[in-house]
Amino acid sequence: MLHKASLRFLIGLLTVSSLVTLNSCQQNQIQLEPQSDFSRSSARLSANFLFYVLTDNNQLLKLNTQNPGVTLGTTTITGLGTNERLVSIDFRPATGQLYGVSNGSRIYAINLNSGVATAIGAAPFSPAINGDVVGFDFNPTVDRIRLVTNRGQNLRLHPETGATAAIDGAINGANVAISGVAYTNNRAGVTTTTLYDIDPITDKLYRQDPPNNGTLVEVGPLGVDIAGAGSFDIAPDGSAVATLINGITQGFYQINLATGQAERLGDLPGFSIVGLAIPTDPVAYAIDRFNNLVIFNPMAPGMPISKPLTGLFPEDMIYGIDFRPANGQLYAVSSTSRLYTINTSNGMATMVGSGPFSPAMMGVDVGFDFNPTVDRIRLVTSSGQNLRLHPETGAVAAVDGNLMYSSGPSGAITGAAYTNNFAGATTTVLYDLDSQLDRLVRQDPPNAGGLVAVGPLGVNIEGATGFDIGGTSNAAYALLRVDALTGPSTKVYQINLSTGQATPVADFPILVRAMALGLGF
Repeated sequence: MLHKASLRFLIGLLTVSSLVTLNSCQQNQIQLEPQSDFSRSSARLSANFLFYVLTDNNQLLKLNTQNPGVTLGTTTITGLGTNERLVSIDFRPATGQLYGVSNGSRIYAINLNSGVATAIGAAPFSPAINGDVVGFDFNPTVDRIRLVTNRGQNLRLHPETGATAAIDGAINGANVAISGVAYTNNRAGVTTTTLYDIDPITDKLYRQDPPNNGTLVEVGPLGVDIAGAGSFDIAPDGSAVATLINGITQGFYQINLATGQAERLGDLPGFSIVGLAIPTDPVAYAIDRFNNLVIFNPMAPGMPISKPLTGLFPEDMIYGIDFRPANGQLYAVSSTSRLYTINTSNGMATMVGSGPFSPAMMGVDVGFDFNPTVDRIRLVTSSGQNLRLHPETGAVAAVDGNLMYSSGPSGAITGAAYTNNFAGATTTVLYDLDSQLDRLVRQDPPNAGGLVAVGPLGVNIEGATGFDIGGTSNAAYALLRVDALTGPSTKVYQINLSTGQATPVADFPILVRAMALGLGF
């Protein structure tokens, strides 16, 4: 029989040995699964926002950063070519729309409500995609798409034509197979940005600097062994997230852009995910009285970004603007009856057609809006003029009936906007603002110029208003210059299309002549 002291010593030795063994096992487990502590990791991403992932069978899943494993909505993407599938997605900061690229080297704009994909341009871009995995992200400073593949291809694509804007230098500086790329400062109107790449061969984060040269500069190791198609995006607030495959599990990670460290935030739904995209901020554009392009968030304008318009005919003033649903391009009409396209990244105006349209525009205050069902521009003026313009020729497509109420002439129509403001729409309703009678009206039928009162705005407005209807929300907003006790002021208003009531959203610090919402709003 063992002595009690010896027995106590033996028990203590066994206990210590067991603790050492247990600790060793725990250390081995941590080394094998370094990102397995979900509750601890999820606290590291304080931002709470929605995002979308693309599956390899053309489905779009709506998720939230705080619980990425739960699907909030599923949309099947339609409208693609035979045997075509999307291989990556991203939101366009300039308009807020979701774009995708297919294995057939086509660019598509995707309707978030219906899942319908609309091809941009008439043919695939060239050279075609060379690679099995595609990184796809908008450069917010120039409104062009960066496409990088796991075989080193490095292209710039044009979101309004669907064509290749530039063939850049092949990816170099490391033996890699890039699977995801993302730009910082992911907001409309910014002037600086940095491009980051994720590589599953070296398990590292890189800066692509300069992007056009394709040169990679190492940031640091991800700290996790990844493989296959990883997707990557950076939110407007700077939060960088990715979908990465670790072993047989596809997880949702936060990426530290300073060190490269990847922190697992949770699991993802059980689908093969090939794309990740974070919605950009709501965006709208206006033209001030000095011909500056003004870029702002209609929900929180703050201090808007202003860029001077260039390329206009001498002494020309812009009176109306709107985005063309068919291709996401901004159009404008001027005081000399010219039609222009506007580059939203630099303010460059390009005249459409060879000169002024005829009959000339009559009136200083105008409504200017695309009819999404026929791809023509409706131009109405405070003098009662009612025209249709052709967006590809700059000419008048039709001279329609003057604006009239059933009881007599119109007051002063100074804003116009169509509903269902998206490509492929089959029905639409045209609404106008009458700044003389301070009310919302329906133009019905539009070509006859008939005006039907909807209801009072509830505010006393002056002319030259900006009015538009969101392509995704179908909600109406206006920049209205109103008379108040303290004097005239400009505010963003939401317009109730059923009653006409104008509800103030935010103050606006600039006097403007025209306004257009980004099509993704």
